[in-house]
Amino acid sequence: MIKSIIKGLSMMDKLLIIVLILSIAVLSLAKFGNGVIKSVMVYKDNYLVGEYPLTMDREIIIDEHNTVRIKNNKVSMIHTDCPDKRCVKQGTTSFMPIICLPNKVHVKIQTNGDRESHLILH
Repeated sequence: MIKSIIKGLSMMDKLLIIVLILSIAVLSLAKFGNGVIKSVMVYKDNYLVGEYPLTMDREIIIDEHNTVRIKNNKVSMIHTDCPDKRCVKQGTTSFMPIICLPNKVHVKIQTNGDRESHLILH
């Protein structure tokens, strides 16, 4: 039955079906199968405090001075006791680092292929 359907299709119909199947496959790989795993790296005084998956929602308290929230594959600083609160005002991100200079906290999003050194705060 399938062979008779295929025989009834013109060459252009067959080409269109192949292009559609390939397009769906490429889009699926781009969305779901790219192999990129993102982690949230939290540093305090240039030391790694913890590494957390970006896919798991949670709140991380850092020395009672800062609170980092991971939610919906994004990260934000939701609390700090520093005077200017620029890190809180930065909002949520899925790729930019968050830095609280007064408390020497640095939050970085790292992919599985990213092996660059982290920012040093003095």
